[in-house]
Amino acid sequence: MLRKQEGSIVQEFPVDPAQIALALAAKVTFDTGLLSGNTLLVRQDGVKKLIVEYRPPAKTGLFLDESETALRVLLPGLVLIRSASDDKTPSYGVYAVKRRPEKLDVPLFHAPLPNVFTNGSICWGTVPKVDADALRGSSLANDWTMLLGSAFGDHACGGKSKRQPHDIRKLLIELESSKAKRFPTGDLVPVKKILSQVIGGSE
Repeated sequence: MLRKQEGSIVQEFPVDPAQIALALAAKVTFDTGLLSGNTLLVRQDGVKKLIVEYRPPAKTGLFLDESETALRVLLPGLVLIRSASDDKTPSYGVYAVKRRPEKLDVPLFHAPLPNVFTNGSICWGTVPKVDADALRGSSLANDWTMLLGSAFGDHACGGKSKRQPHDIRKLLIELESSKAKRFPTGDLVPVKKILSQVIGGSE
């Protein structure tokens, strides 16, 4: 109950606890700066929360549309960025990196994946998003699973590879066929932006 007093008159109003929490959260601001683990940065500005997470190079099973068998490809290091406010749909960006970011001036490259636009945003299609509980946390484990565990279509396939500039799927198939032991990072296409430019703020 919210109690309001004017002179000798006292009035009480029922208040939704969620609205109180939201009003208090709107005053919270913090920024971890660059961290040492795979969670690179957590930034809270009122009800807006930004999380940046690094995924080291790893062999990954990728499903392409209309394929019953996953490609087994060693992807380069990836950076996933999630920005969420209240209960609104979160926005994402995913990029490739040649090394784990030690500073925010690390250069970014186009993620060698279909369904990722040139600005790093993701075409999710019908893939379900993470639930409200996951959005309150500071881990992107579920987000990575939803991104890399979903079937990739034929959208936004160009501009991700020097060797296969028109369709990144062809490069992924080549890498699996040749049993490549590492992703050819020299094939990555620069975004021409550094991490700090994408997430905003300075180092």
